[in-house]
Amino acid sequence: MIDDEVTELLTDRTDDGRRLNQLVDEFRRGREVSQLVVLLDSSNPELVSIGAWILCELPFELYRSDDMLRRLRGLTGHCDPAVRFHAVGALFPALNPMETSTRDLLQKLLSDPNDGVRRAAQMAASRLSLT
Repeated sequence: MIDDEVTELLTDRTDDGRRLNQLVDEFRRGREVSQLVVLLDSSNPELVSIGAWILCELPFELYRSDDMLRRLRGLTGHCDPAVRFHAVGALFPALNPMETSTRDLLQKLLSDPNDGVRRAAQMAASRLSLT
């Protein structure tokens, strides 16, 4: 399963992330994106973060589904700041500046305790012309 695959990639840090980038390329070339749900639902924050990061690297059309977007919104409240950061990035293409839920989410993230998450929220808000 993909969680085992990513765990193996994480334990072998000798390739400077090349194999992890190759994994992302597999998803770009058609590997089923729904496999990433295993990572997003993991109890290991590093796997969750990588799952969200992979989505950030993909065209939005590949993961545009209500289920995936619901998961990503939920991850914006995750206890790990790296997860929140990557969830914001992956969720960004789906954010509609006209929706109250978008403004509420970004407002919450603009006061996140983590500087990186706050900056990601600020960038999103700025790109959506909400600041």
